[in-house]
Amino acid sequence: MAITNKDVEKLKEVFATREDLKAGLSGLRREVMGALDDVMNELVKAREDRTLAIGKDREQDRRLDSVEGRLAKVEAGNVI
Repeated sequence: MAITNKDVEKLKEVFATREDLKAGLSGLRREVMGALDDVMNELVKAREDRTLAIGKDREQDRRLDSVEGRLAKVEAGNVI
């Protein structure tokens, strides 16, 4: 019993061809890379936010140290 052209066409409808698989993988790759780009952008934003927050914390610490030093002088009776 030989396979006819009609049988081959029917099989092509049922099974994926090499081209179908390549196209599917290419699309999947694009989706994965897009998702990774989104994640990396969020990580960059988070790092920038953290860097800015550290800078603000340092400035607040400097100002607090200055105020505490002046307060200690006032409490000791050595008015500025």
